Amino acid sequence: MRVFTDKKTGKTFVEIPTRAPSKMQIYAKTLAFATGKTLKTMIREATERFLKEKPWEHGLKWRPTKGLTTTLKDQIGQKEATGWMQVNIRLPAELGNALEKLAVQQNVSVSSVGYTLLYWWTWWVYPPASERARREAILRRDSKEMEKNEKEYLNKKRQEAKQDDNDNDDSPDTEV
Repeated sequence: MRVFTDKKTGKTFVEIPTRAPSKMQIYAKTLAFATGKTLKTMIREATERFLKEKPWEHGLKWRPTKGLTTTLKDQIGQKEATGWMQVNIRLPAELGNALEKLAVQQNVSVSSVGYTLLYWWTWWVYPPASERARREAILRRDSKEMEKNEKEYLNKKRQEAKQDDNDNDDSPDTEV
């Protein structure tokens, strides 16, 4: 984590180096533009919300980063791009220090915390339209499946109740 002072404002900032898929970084830039914010402002707001909501306490797993290249197994010395890019998250010092403290508490790297923050913001808080559509389709399908299962269950219970009634009707009548 690199610490520096902004020459214009005199405020202290930190820069957290991490890596993210290129498409995620492009989407983050597009999201910032669409919301009328700079990327720095959006990332600062995302960090504040990330630290406030603590999504890792609600099931979000820490996401490891990948390298920029990977060595091919069949070819000695051959490297291939992974589709990930270097991302430097620039934050006010207090937020950067909070992320660094969180990394120590969770026993993960600051880079992983940075990537997890970007992942959470771009995939869960503001997912792309294609992902929202995919989730809605799953919910609709699951809803229909639940409705179908409920009908089958109710029909089965009705059949059982009818069978019980029929079994009781078959008993001989006794007159006193």
